[in-house]
Amino acid sequence: MRKVNPLWLLMLAQIGLILYGFYRLTLTRLNVRWFEVAWVIVGPVILMSFFGIYTYYNIKNAYKEPSEVRTSDRCPVCGAFVYSHPNTITEIYLDGKYMYFDSFKDMLKFIKDMDFYISYRKLNIKDKKIKSIYTKDFQTKQWIDGKKAFYVNINDDIYAFSSLESAKDFAALNNIQEIKTFDKLLA
Repeated sequence: MRKVNPLWLLMLAQIGLILYGFYRLTLTRLNVRWFEVAWVIVGPVILMSFFGIYTYYNIKNAYKEPSEVRTSDRCPVCGAFVYSHPNTITEIYLDGKYMYFDSFKDMLKFIKDMDFYISYRKLNIKDKKIKSIYTKDFQTKQWIDGKKAFYVNINDDIYAFSSLESAKDFAALNNIQEIKTFDKLLA
């Protein structure tokens, strides 16, 4: 069964109080109490505040910047502790969860065979749409957008760079001719 956000219950209660106050003010000839008038006036403001908070919460969580990696975070592909690979950490956000990978290569494996890893690791993921991908720049160790980064494949690992120039310099040092983008890696 799907969880109901408690904020929705508060909003429904607020709507009920507003409708009750409106009913008492307009459709009955009974004496109206001051708090009933207050609910009709202040109620919509409070209701819009609840909607605003709910919308802000969803937008904030949907496109949040990457968070710090905990020592207990493990890669869902290989099971390695992620914090022990500071140069190649990758983070994706899907279905309201942040998942960390010890390398970009493991994250690509996860994306290409998501059904297997979700069932194998018993991950509770229903919506498989990835909202954001962040990876660490190999030189600066700063988080960068994984879809806009440039990648150099050396031996058995993939390294990310924020600029094409730094990727070219690194590739030239290691005698690599090809620099890839995110779309080329997925193909």
